[in-house]
Amino acid sequence: MSVDKQQIIDQFTHYLAEYIAIPSVSAQKKGIPETVAFLQQLITKIGGQAEVFSDWPNPVIHGEFTPEHVTATTPTILFYNHYDVQPPEPLDLWHSEPFTLTEKDGKLVGRGTADCKGDLIARLCALRIYHAEHGDWPCRVKFLLEGEEEIASQHLEKYLEKYADTFKADVVVWESGSKNAQEQLQITGGNKGICCIDLVATTAAEDIHSSTAAFIEGAGVRLVQALSTLRAVGTNKLLIDGLTDKIVPPTDREKQLVAAENVDGAAIKTAHGLTRPFLTDDIAGAAAFSPTLNIAGLTGGYEGEGVKTVLPHTARAKLDIRLVPDLDPEEVADLVRAHLKKHGFADIKVEYLMGEKSYRSGLDAPLVSRITTVAKAIYGDDQVELLPSSAGTGPMYLFNHYLHAPLLAFGIGYAQSGPHAPNENIRIADYHQGINFLDHIFEDLAK
Repeated sequence: MSVDKQQIIDQFTHYLAEYIAIPSVSAQKKGIPETVAFLQQLITKIGGQAEVFSDWPNPVIHGEFTPEHVTATTPTILFYNHYDVQPPEPLDLWHSEPFTLTEKDGKLVGRGTADCKGDLIARLCALRIYHAEHGDWPCRVKFLLEGEEEIASQHLEKYLEKYADTFKADVVVWESGSKNAQEQLQITGGNKGICCIDLVATTAAEDIHSSTAAFIEGAGVRLVQALSTLRAVGTNKLLIDGLTDKIVPPTDREKQLVAAENVDGAAIKTAHGLTRPFLTDDIAGAAAFSPTLNIAGLTGGYEGEGVKTVLPHTARAKLDIRLVPDLDPEEVADLVRAHLKKHGFADIKVEYLMGEKSYRSGLDAPLVSRITTVAKAIYGDDQVELLPSSAGTGPMYLFNHYLHAPLLAFGIGYAQSGPHAPNENIRIADYHQGINFLDHIFEDLAK
């Protein structure tokens, strides 16, 4: 069947412009109903079935495309995407309107192009191309579209638990992904979890004159002394008692994948203007397999201009601890409490804020292996990098826990897409190549 693929791509790029134009910023509670209505209509327009679940904010959309003849061996692929985006601020750093899809220098610029409205449109476009070529869908193709990813997917677990049968699949493709700095397509099999906590030191009822530091311990000093017990100086080794006992070591396959990863330490230092040496020589291994402890914020006492000689009565540190299998975020918060108590800091209050568990795989499940084989055929055998886990965090664990399906992540971004930054963008060439890759995935799944 003769199909004008470019015409279909142009039509879906128009849909992308319409999608970008809706400012679906979950953190600001903007554009959610309008976006849900747009996506429901789009899925229906191209021949799928769409239903909206509104049990909890924000709604989850279920899209499904089912071929005419389904057998016991027909696979089901589930695409997960989120329709919410980050706030566009600071607006003065954008070179174009953030919610207007703008073509410039071979790129499509706009909030959500890389994270992850562009990926959803590319997936729907490839599916429409396949249907135009074959007159049917390749297999069962499902979509789960949520609207709270940028605010920690607060109700996703409830939706997955209630609608697990609806979203049941043989393989799950994650929201997005990108090429790395070496222009290799990264396919990732997992991500780290996270435990976010506040540590609060309170040493008095009010701030006191700093001359009393001769005999009174201020909250700032108390807090930093407690913090210093949690991680070894100059390394990435965590000292939290009992933490390492719960860590599941990587498999040989996962180690092999990471050993083959391309990491340019010098480029990382230059890109971020680093002034200190790395905490480890094994950057790739640490990013994939090591838990982390970061002080994201530290406050207490006087922080204005000039000098105020005050002994602060309270101080607070905001910590994020990235987790590997099989660390549970609430258990990690309890371990921090027990550790501080053991080391003489029982007075430091640990406030648990939020957390997610991690998921990691060797990308060796049969359908995952088929997709990675297709990737190598499209991008080139040496232009695909397989990683068992990303260094970041997302709700992959929940999908595997409730749907019992393997996951993998890939997408149409590149190293300079700037997903949460001003001038977020994708390259048009990557967008087209990604659609072609997806079309070939559908061809393979139809066999």
